[in-house]
Amino acid sequence: MNRTENMEYSDWLGVAASGLCAIHCTLTPLFFAAKPVLESTIGEHTHGFWAALDYVFLGLSLLAVWYSARHTTHTVLRWVLWVAWGVFAVGLLSELLELSFGKWFMYAGSISLVIAHLKNYRHCQQCKIETSNQS
Repeated sequence: MNRTENMEYSDWLGVAASGLCAIHCTLTPLFFAAKPVLESTIGEHTHGFWAALDYVFLGLSLLAVWYSARHTTHTVLRWVLWVAWGVFAVGLLSELLELSFGKWFMYAGSISLVIAHLKNYRHCQQCKIETSNQS
């Protein structure tokens, strides 16, 4: 697998992780509404599992941003990826501190990461086309 294919995978990992995170955040109110039913059927550890998913998404998105930003030739996208991840991380940490704006930062960071990874993927596809035309 060459470097360009690895970049595609990191961008798709970033899109998937950020998109799943946004869905996770959107479903959280439903999860808490259903918590009594879930605890009676699954057990009392449902909240810990649900909260741990935040850190799984944070870690996956960090790996995707690190790899994509490290290998992209688009300087602005490199910065956008890191800023979007930082906004997402601040939002997650703000949720831990029970600050009311945390969820909005998580949504903004997550959506920004999806968009940035898609743009980077498109940029990399364009670079592949230009490279193959020069050959």
